[in-house]
Formats: sequence, C-alpha cells, structure tokens
Amino acid sequence: MADPTMQNFAGRIRRIEKIHRKGGGFEASGTLGQSHYSKAKRTKRPVLRPALTVLAVFVCFKALTLAHLGTADYTARLDGLRTGNTVQQMGAHLMAIDPITQAAAAGIKPLIQ
Repeated sequence: MADPTMQNFAGRIRRIEKIHRKGGGFEASGTLGQSHYSKAKRTKRPVLRPALTVLAVFVCFKALTLAHLGTADYTARLDGLRTGNTVQQMGAHLMAIDPITQAAAAGIKPLIQ
C-alpha cells in the first residue's frame, strides 16, 4: 500500500500538470507569460440577424394593418400622414404599400376574417 500523503501529492501534481498542458498557470506580475503572446479573441457582434428580424416584424406589422383595414382605408390614412409634418411624412413613406407587404396581407387576410 502506498503512502496516502504521497498519493495526495501525486494527485495534486497531476492536476497542476493538466492545467499547464491546457495553457493555464500562474504568471507573476511584470513577466511576459503566455497571456502576453496570445491575442484576446474579438467577439463579433451580431448585426445582420437582429436587423433582419426587425425588418420582418415591421413588414408583418404593415401586412397585418393592411389586411385589417383594407386597401382603400389604408391608403386614405397614408394620404392623411403625407399632409402632416416631416415625421409623419417619413412614416407615410415607410408605411407605403409595397409588393412584399401586399403579398403578406393577401396571405393574412383569410386568417383574420
């Protein structure tokens, strides 16, 4: 039977060597250790997916509004916005009926009636 103290010591040595193999370990301040030579990974911020999600939600909102109000009432409300101030005119331009919104509204209309 081996000495329990030696087994404990050998276990600690194995653990420390495993950490060193994986690149870990103690670095004294002021020395050029591994962290000095390895660059920190830059994380990319997702831009495309959130932007496409916002765009899809906006188109679905337009389509739902168009399907609910109907083309004539929707166009009349847009005309009212076009005569307003600059912000309302921008809103009218964004909320204008486009082919994608029209197709989505045609698909939604049977579901909400």
